[in-house]
Amino acid sequence: MSSGRQNHNAILIPSIISAPVVVLLAIVNLTMSGPAQTALMAVLLAALLVCVVLVGKGIARSRNE
Repeated sequence: MSSGRQNHNAILIPSIISAPVVVLLAIVNLTMSGPAQTALMAVLLAALLVCVVLVGKGIARSRNE
């Protein structure tokens, strides 16, 4: 039972974190310009990529158990 809850949290937490990151990406894209936009977009895309990888790992782990 505890393992199922851990797997659920392993998927849920990065999903919750990724939602504001997507919103920030949209705001930065619409409001900023130049090198600052490029740098911030790169950081936000890296954070989004980490969240996607963590969700994928959580799904893979839940399928293996």
